[in-house]
Amino acid sequence: MRLTPLDLLAMGIPLGIVLVATIVMRRYMRSVADFLAANRCAGRYVICTSLGAAGSSVLGLCMALEVFSKTGFSMNFWTAFTGVLFFFFGILGLVSYRFRETRALTFHQFFEVRYTKGVRVFAGFLNVFSGIFNFGLEPAVGARFFVYFCGLPPRLPLGAWLHMGAWQIPTFVPLMIALMAASLCFALTGGQISVMVTDCLEGMVSSIFYLIIAACVICTVSVAQMRGALLSGSPGASYIDPFDIGSRSDFNGWYVLAYLMLSLIYYRGNSWAGAFSAAAKNAHEGRMAGILGTWRTQNYLAMAVLVSIAAFTVLHSPDFAPQAAQVTHSLTAVEPQLQTQMRMPTALGLLLVPGVRGCFLGVLLFGLLGSQGLQMHSFGSTFLQDVILPLRKKPLSPKMHIFCLRLSLFFVGAFAVTFSIIFKPVEYLQFITQLIGAIYLGGIGMVVWGGLYWKKGTSAGAWTSLILGGSLGVGGNLVHQFWTSLAPAVAHLFGHSALSRYLLAHGSECPLNGLQISAIIAVICAISYIVVSLATCRMPFNMDALLHRGAYRVAGDGQLASAGTTLPPRRRSLIDRIFDIDEHSTRGDKVLTFGTFGYTMCLQLLAVGILIWTLAVGRLSPNWWFNYYMVTAVWLTLAVATGVAIWFSIGVTRDLRDLFRTLKTAQRNAADDGTVRAHHNLGDEIVVPLPGPSPAAVEEVV
Repeated sequence: MRLTPLDLLAMGIPLGIVLVATIVMRRYMRSVADFLAANRCAGRYVICTSLGAAGSSVLGLCMALEVFSKTGFSMNFWTAFTGVLFFFFGILGLVSYRFRETRALTFHQFFEVRYTKGVRVFAGFLNVFSGIFNFGLEPAVGARFFVYFCGLPPRLPLGAWLHMGAWQIPTFVPLMIALMAASLCFALTGGQISVMVTDCLEGMVSSIFYLIIAACVICTVSVAQMRGALLSGSPGASYIDPFDIGSRSDFNGWYVLAYLMLSLIYYRGNSWAGAFSAAAKNAHEGRMAGILGTWRTQNYLAMAVLVSIAAFTVLHSPDFAPQAAQVTHSLTAVEPQLQTQMRMPTALGLLLVPGVRGCFLGVLLFGLLGSQGLQMHSFGSTFLQDVILPLRKKPLSPKMHIFCLRLSLFFVGAFAVTFSIIFKPVEYLQFITQLIGAIYLGGIGMVVWGGLYWKKGTSAGAWTSLILGGSLGVGGNLVHQFWTSLAPAVAHLFGHSALSRYLLAHGSECPLNGLQISAIIAVICAISYIVVSLATCRMPFNMDALLHRGAYRVAGDGQLASAGTTLPPRRRSLIDRIFDIDEHSTRGDKVLTFGTFGYTMCLQLLAVGILIWTLAVGRLSPNWWFNYYMVTAVWLTLAVATGVAIWFSIGVTRDLRDLFRTLKTAQRNAADDGTVRAHHNLGDEIVVPLPGPSPAAVEEVV
């Protein structure tokens, strides 16, 4: 075992603090709205930090390390263009702003308000069905990461301990169960309040650990060693030049196009973060949390990029040949796909020094616990709120409702552990998660975009998209998983045709990877939603009622200065309209919005300039590309991350204090439990009287 007492101390103290905080959170959990959405009391820094911590999961890091081991920096130039897309979406508050305005407690509650109860139930079922299988990958990947990173034995001689002969059990199994039990403890205690607060505290601690880990890597691996490793790629499969990747079978130009397209369609379509959007004080705070996310990710990126380079250097530099040989030896008895996943983590475990190794393990442990707690909360609450309860005629009492929510979380965790033990991945983790996710996300993308922004979107369009997405997604997964058995059988049926020859030529591996299949499914579903909606729309939907605007505003939702009083309207300039600056935006919000825009656009304009130079003048040298990535992806990111760590520590402290104060005094509404009646949330019974026609009159006109 590679862990020392210093490593255990660096990991154990923050974990103890988080555990105490989880116990304290129990006193604030008093209603269904508390369990599901922290009673809509969270500020921007709490939302941003907790969501960022939960997003930095072990599965995500393993996927990034696995891809980096095959591509190096060569894909970063292309995938970075999605940053422009997400940045503008965050600035404009697309999807998240309007979702918060619906006042839905869960993502699919919005579907019942916008479409029908059947759409809500079916979408919720698809989300849980797809999500728990995707979630089922994480416990085993996370536990195996800790096993190989810490140098633990792959199997435990349990038989000798129990006097049962030579019977052994894989080490990752009991470790996985223990980690899932800890995640359940965090999630069950206070629901979304516990998940959000513990993730937030973990995020604050991790921000400090990120910088410690980055500093260690800089002192351990020299720039010359990094340069030699990253320049060792063969022609057509460069680790550094984004224009020299044509000979790769998976991570090539088609990968870039499919990745960009799915990023657009899937944006905010996954309900796993819906509880964070619903927990915002108001829609404006939720939008500002999205803008802050641009800065919050700098801490994680500074650490993730450097550890990726460090592990890659250990495996490719002759200066680390003994460590590379030790990595190979420790993975000799492991199946090939698992070797690909665990080579980089094993190399990191050999490279990092005591103390720093504990910090890195603490970051990953926090990320794993936060991610597992978040997904159990999301899928468990979705199953109860959006599948079971809409079908019940008799509502549950608040106490029984919370009990059932906790029970659903427990069953999601138990299923994930069981599936992790059984499932064996057959290709890159990124492609596996994409294909499983397509069962739900393939059809949900246009249902979300159309539901929030297109008044002609219909329930028939939503049903068509969801059914096609679910059917094609399940079929794609089955074909991909059993391709080696299906291809020869189908080829035999078609005799000596061209199709048979093609199938036999690709009998050992499916010619389309998970990302490509997912992109095809998403395009088919998007087209079907638009066509069917146009064919079946008889009357435009009342979007003001959906978004609680105009005569439908709700008191106490942070949208009004006080009951019965609207914030004074003002004429907005073109710049304000472009960046969605309204009467809720303070001077600090404007500075943050424009500052984030300037920082992001400078980097993206630089990338565009490089692209134009390459097309018009000529290719840049590999040495130039290495220096470019070191400046933009390492040194600049590290400098920004240092300032962000201080900045967010102050903001999170303030928001946590406000959150506790608000939860302590907030009035709970027992009817605010996610129930929908006649396309309205049952908890929205208090409406602010505004000048002009009454809601009934407006409804009659519409």
